[in-house]
Amino acid sequence: MDSKINFTKTALDNLPLPESEKRSVYHDTKQPGLQLRVTSSGSKTFSVFARVAGGKPERITLGRFPAISPETARKKAKEVVAQLAQGESVNAEKRASRVKSITLTGAVAEYIKDKRRSDGLALKPRTKADYLAMVTPGRVTAKGKRCAGGLLWKLAGKQIHSITAGDVWTVHRANLERGERCAAYAMQVLRAVLSWHGVIIPNSPFSKETHGKERIVIPKTREGDDAAIKNLLEHIGPWWQALKAMPQSPATDYIAFLALTGCRPSEPLQVLVADIDLAGGRVTLRDTKNRTNHTLRLSRQALDIVEHQAMGKGPTDYLFVTSDARAIALELVTATGIKFTPKTLRAVFASAAEELVSASTLKRMMNHKQAGDVTDTNYIKKLEVQLRAGWQSVADYIEAQAASARADNVVQLRGGAT
Repeated sequence: MDSKINFTKTALDNLPLPESEKRSVYHDTKQPGLQLRVTSSGSKTFSVFARVAGGKPERITLGRFPAISPETARKKAKEVVAQLAQGESVNAEKRASRVKSITLTGAVAEYIKDKRRSDGLALKPRTKADYLAMVTPGRVTAKGKRCAGGLLWKLAGKQIHSITAGDVWTVHRANLERGERCAAYAMQVLRAVLSWHGVIIPNSPFSKETHGKERIVIPKTREGDDAAIKNLLEHIGPWWQALKAMPQSPATDYIAFLALTGCRPSEPLQVLVADIDLAGGRVTLRDTKNRTNHTLRLSRQALDIVEHQAMGKGPTDYLFVTSDARAIALELVTATGIKFTPKTLRAVFASAAEELVSASTLKRMMNHKQAGDVTDTNYIKKLEVQLRAGWQSVADYIEAQAASARADNVVQLRGGAT
């Protein structure tokens, strides 16, 4: 409800409260642009709502009644209206002042709250947590173990507009001692946050205009090492044979499941037993990287793994509970001499599937979406039987390669005996 009244203490004291969760707006008859907004909880706030000359309307909060009297509110409103009439944005001035004083911790918090991906969606909770961890201080555990602070902790309390190239280099050199990947990730986050806030660092280590020796080159994110992918693809048979020869455990099943489905490494670890349809041979991955649910149509081999891991568990239990997947992977590397990581398996799956299924089927199996691909999105519909056949063909290919590797070993042994 909007009404015009003469702002006096008596009149404002006696204003009725709006309905629950509603708000009433009153306009002063003596000062153009001066408003009083009243909430159902009884809060009464003075503000100015007027247009910047040559710009957009702005709302500037002046303060609450009765802490500010109607007379004081009019004086403040008159000054604000005059400033707006000269084309000076009060809100822009406030924002600029606030941005200059914001610390890196505050800047990261705003970034993860308001940043949107290219598809318009917010950052995922895991990404938000990773970014916040960057500016988290070190701590000492209950057992007295000292944990290092976040990779950007040394800059956490510094105002973002006062961060220098030297500051960035100091943090980067320190992080290099914790590993190149950690250091690169920290710089990637710092660059993104500063850029989003419009911070320009003189002689920035991130600028292409900066001389090479003074520049920090952040490696581009890649799905995996091409040589490692090619090598594993060429030796997938003996690798699979070695994996299946290991004692079955949640870790070996997890690694095998990645190879058979093409999942991202983190996705199977989030699957609950409730996400499984054993009768239908399906597993649903929730809130994947492109923020959609993705249904896996399991091959016979993958279904065997799911049935084994789900045995005796309740609907809210995780399907894969493993803390030693990395150790098992290293053991497998040692046994075979074939280097790989869980992330490598997704690329190997896609490379194998590319020769076995159509491009549109592969895209759906990998849960890839391409903006603007109207034909594929709206017209090409894949039946479940087609998709399941795709996963089955990859699983059969892997097992066929393993069988071939076993046969080769037999021939070699026989030849040696002769």
